[in-house]
Amino acid sequence: MRKLFLLVFVLISQVTFAQKTVKPAPSVPMVNNEIVYEEDYTVSGHSQAQFFHNAEAWFVKRYNSSEEIESKDAATGKVLGNGIETLIFKGPMGMDVPCKIKMKIEIVSKDSGYKVKIYNIVYGYQAEPTDERTFFSAEDLSKYVTTGKNPKNEQGINIVPLTKKRSIKALEGLTPFVNNILASINQTMKE
Repeated sequence: MRKLFLLVFVLISQVTFAQKTVKPAPSVPMVNNEIVYEEDYTVSGHSQAQFFHNAEAWFVKRYNSSEEIESKDAATGKVLGNGIETLIFKGPMGMDVPCKIKMKIEIVSKDSGYKVKIYNIVYGYQAEPTDERTFFSAEDLSKYVTTGKNPKNEQGINIVPLTKKRSIKALEGLTPFVNNILASINQTMKE
């Protein structure tokens, strides 16, 4: 009877004190503590001028105007612009949660291909349609997800307005979101 009691006690203690498996934080590319997506493409058969023209065309095609182009330099082959798009991640009960994403997009053309850099990524979250949009950097979101501590602003208010679970979902959605943009650029650049 004593052995049975001890066995039951051990089993109950194992079940009640079992550790939950912790899911690792989503992996995002960090360069000097900043989230930066960079891809270098090698493509033969196009000149720097053709790639430069295609980079400009991509901004116009994607954002319906050239106004998003911040600067361009044909001599260096560099086109720098701003992108604003919507990232949708899953929230409570599988509902879609939309989040505006602002980012810098840099395309540098050369004779052998081009390089794309997406950085300065900022989330814009709006809890309710009538609420003002709250903006926070992807780096702050990443810090919150990896450390569990929400960064604070000067007034001591949490910078990231999302719960930890939603923050993880928002960060998990970033890489596929950026990969979609890179695929779109790649398609236009090879035309």
